[in-house]
Amino acid sequence: MKLNHRATLSILALAVASSVCSIGLAGLQLKPQRAAADVVINTAIVAELNGVHDSLKDIPPSMQNGVLARHGVSSEQALDDSLEAQRSHLTQAEQARAQELQGSDKRSTLLLVLSLFNACATVLSAISLYEAYRAIRRRSTP
Repeated sequence: MKLNHRATLSILALAVASSVCSIGLAGLQLKPQRAAADVVINTAIVAELNGVHDSLKDIPPSMQNGVLARHGVSSEQALDDSLEAQRSHLTQAEQARAQELQGSDKRSTLLLVLSLFNACATVLSAISLYEAYRAIRRRSTP
């Protein structure tokens, strides 16, 4: 077997392996992203608690207990504690989302590199097959 044929077969074998990896990575990219929902939910909760906290400053003291009770808190201190706890949950959810996005970006980059390699391997194989075809035709014509 000629060196040119061995090189072509090696490139094709690598292209097959990278195609299999590309399929696996594409499947991982389609996996649902769960951290996004936590960020949205915790953002809504923090926004509501911030609104209640800010509105308590404008409400007369006689009505504050009713507003606090409607939102499930017994005192302004309990509201502050709940707000801080929700902020920490939001921070954790944002960090989880950032890690999820970073992993997705890495997989996307790898998928792009593998796809480019497959395209190059396809072009090189087509050129090699065309050259082999031309060589056979040259030998067969007198």
